[in-house]
Amino acid sequence: MPFLATGLSHHLAPLPVRERLHLDESQIVESLRALVGHAGLTGAVCLSTCNRTEFYITTRDDRQSEQATSRFFHYISPAPTTELVYSHPGRVGLRHTFRVASGLDSVVLGEAQVLAQFKRAHRLAQQAGTIDAELDLVMRRAVETAKRVRTSTGISRQAVGYGQAALVVAKERLGDLEGVGAVIVGAGSVGSATARLLKRAGAAPLYVARRGHKAEMLAQAIGAELIDLDQLPGLAPRLQMVVSSTSSEERVLSRKLMKAVRLAQNPDDRLLILDLAVPRDVEPATDQVDGVTLLDLDRLGEVIQHSLSQRERHRPAAEAVVEEAVDELERELGRRAAVPLITALVDRAELVRQGELARTLSRMRPLSEEERAHLDRLTQAIAAKLLHHPIAFLRQHAEDPERRQLLEEAFGLEGAGEE
Repeated sequence: MPFLATGLSHHLAPLPVRERLHLDESQIVESLRALVGHAGLTGAVCLSTCNRTEFYITTRDDRQSEQATSRFFHYISPAPTTELVYSHPGRVGLRHTFRVASGLDSVVLGEAQVLAQFKRAHRLAQQAGTIDAELDLVMRRAVETAKRVRTSTGISRQAVGYGQAALVVAKERLGDLEGVGAVIVGAGSVGSATARLLKRAGAAPLYVARRGHKAEMLAQAIGAELIDLDQLPGLAPRLQMVVSSTSSEERVLSRKLMKAVRLAQNPDDRLLILDLAVPRDVEPATDQVDGVTLLDLDRLGEVIQHSLSQRERHRPAAEAVVEEAVDELERELGRRAAVPLITALVDRAELVRQGELARTLSRMRPLSEEERAHLDRLTQAIAAKLLHHPIAFLRQHAEDPERRQLLEEAFGLEGAGEE
């Protein structure tokens, strides 16, 4: 089973590029169907988060899959991104996939959110009808490995995330947060976590912008007032900080609105805006407004890197868990790949046996039913003994594609292993 993990991530692609290539759920389903339906791939899954957009692909031809995904990335973003796209075939790709699911390739080492996103990617591929048996196995084993990494190592015990990073940055820029007015835009997991940390740090008054059940629940949980965005200028004298983390595909906070907020504030005050969304919520030109400091995920990623020393101590153990899991998966995939070839070999032997037996019987004197049955059992036993060693060899070396191919050619069964 040729496997390929390909895409781009925070390692090489800056935020504006990741933002351009970010896909929502409907776009993911559409993209997967296009790739599998028209590019000849046998299976495809897409993971699109704030830090990466990548595909996990099964195909009969690695080059075909690379060309298909390369054309796809060019289609959704004509600007040159080739040098930012990585392609990891075979075992390297499997290891990459397991590391991503386990949070070992994340900005926040060992973070748990990516596992939930990984499961969602799996479900979307099932919904799109683009996941074959082998790719389904890869995804399920990746999730199991991620859980094993979390439970058997200490890599997730030290609390580090965008919420904590936002708090660190806020304290760097604003000092003690006691009595600092803040508005939270968006009530998803990141926004909620940040809001609770601000509450614990004494930030007040707190506001939650935008309506909806989640926003209402968050406002109630942290004792915040629920507001609409157009109320921000009226509240400006009480605000020093804005945290925005929505799932909107459009800009949520415009330069015009933030400028109106600043004009309603004391000229000597500063307004810190933390944009934790991808695509970004805040119009980038807002950074040019006098008195505004706008920081996005890439800047927070730098802060997080300084806070990961405790987790880094557990990386070798986590990587060892991943390596062992990849070994196990390759053996399992090898055994699966050998089954069609073994079946084809047995079927071919049975076809030859029956043909030769029929030919021999047609040239002999009429035999009794007992004699025919005896001859039938004899030829079955001969065929079984002849097949014993090739089948045992296949099972022993199931994960070795070269040896499987050797037997395919030796017995004239080319292509049987792909069925």
